[in-house]
Amino acid sequence: MKSQRGWGILLLGLLVLLAVIGPWVAPDWHAMSDALTDALLPPSRAHWFGTDQLRRDVFARLAYGARVSLVVATIAVTVAAILGTMIGLAAGTAVGWIGATVQRCINVGLALPRVIVLLVVLAAVGLLSPVALGIILGGTGWPAVARLVRGEALRLREAPFVVAAHALGATPGRVVWREILPGTMPAVLVATTLGLADAILLEAGLSFIGVGVKAPIPSWGGMILEAREQLTNAPWLLIAPCLALGLATSAATLLGEALRTSLQPDTR
Repeated sequence: MKSQRGWGILLLGLLVLLAVIGPWVAPDWHAMSDALTDALLPPSRAHWFGTDQLRRDVFARLAYGARVSLVVATIAVTVAAILGTMIGLAAGTAVGWIGATVQRCINVGLALPRVIVLLVVLAAVGLLSPVALGIILGGTGWPAVARLVRGEALRLREAPFVVAAHALGATPGRVVWREILPGTMPAVLVATTLGLADAILLEAGLSFIGVGVKAPIPSWGGMILEAREQLTNAPWLLIAPCLALGLATSAATLLGEALRTSLQPDTR
């Protein structure tokens, strides 16, 4: 568990370092070299990850793409966590038809294919900025968090300290916000950390098919798309974003699994 957490923190730290410092030390991500011979240069001291077919530095685009992926993923998991927590609490603590109705809404959200919903929405609104894309990703990712929070709320609703709070005269609202909500936070934290990997992959996949981040902003999925026609001539164009994508998702998954094991040992 400690090794998983250590590797996850290390890889995420490197990703954050790349996103924060990379664009400052790398060349301008949209600048093109004046020399026509600088197209498709292999990795070298001048260009660590080579150049692409438009004579742009691949490392610079990779670093800025890391910033885009982190912004989109962070916004997505934050929106999903907030919506999922509020809706899950309502489903797990409300009684009667209100709780049943909210639970049905969660079931409907879980039943809808997320990718299909995203494709329909993005096809309707067109290419978006990273912030807007993150909000949309979060708006479609809340049902999984809501299901976890509802389960925790149902369990905590019968806990002795909650029963004692009711017996002491605490209002229902106070019981929910002061007693039940804090108990659901470990599950929300684990789901949010694991959701980072899903959000990064979704952003890359949507950008790869041309409905993600608005061009010409670089994203890892867009870089993979642009590298398809140069696989034999310049394989580094594909290797760099694929490696970054794999490391980022692995880091989030390792950290999320380590948190799940430490915060929820009974689920092992």
